[in-house]
Amino acid sequence: MGNTIEYISFICIMVPLLMMTITMTGKARLLIGSMALGVFVSLLSSEVSGVLIQQMGLKDMHYITTTITPLVEETLKALPILIYAFLFSDKRGTLLSIAFGTGVGFALLENIVILLRAVLSNPDSVSYLWAFVRGFGSGLMHAVATMMVGISLSVIRRKKKLILPGIFAMLVMAATYHAIYNELVQTDLKYLGFVLPLITYIGLTPLTFKGRIGISKKEVI
Repeated sequence: MGNTIEYISFICIMVPLLMMTITMTGKARLLIGSMALGVFVSLLSSEVSGVLIQQMGLKDMHYITTTITPLVEETLKALPILIYAFLFSDKRGTLLSIAFGTGVGFALLENIVILLRAVLSNPDSVSYLWAFVRGFGSGLMHAVATMMVGISLSVIRRKKKLILPGIFAMLVMAATYHAIYNELVQTDLKYLGFVLPLITYIGLTPLTFKGRIGISKKEVI
């Protein structure tokens, strides 16, 4: 039933996003397309993590959520941005759009699947507060972690000697940030974990604003 929920949710979200991507042009198509890609990566990450957990015989959920899933999810989320940066454009504005869209799409599928599972298992556990926590907590965390990748790549791509160590450091940073969030929300400091993505997002806002200006003046997609 678990996998069925994921695949049904994937279809329901992906079909309208793909239809919208076809009708959009320019920067709008790039953003919607990256969201659709994020939805796909979310499903792929779930499958990859599941295989690894099964093959390694892991049962400790704390270890899984603070080690396995952050590494798998942040690596797979970063791959499309890496490919775009090396094959098409390393402009910060473009990479930020792709990164944020991918993170949002990833969080969209994940939150919908978790919502459906919660409703089926314990409807009373779902509330407006739950929704805000998922949106501003886990949802924004995925977008922020991927934004970090976009910002990092815009710098790394121009420094040839730093490409390999830079990519490694970038992935470690995103996975560590993800792991810290997962660790916090499982402790007495869970409320700090819930606001961490919002605090980070506010801190990154100047960089995203600069990136948007860069798009409007210099880039034609």
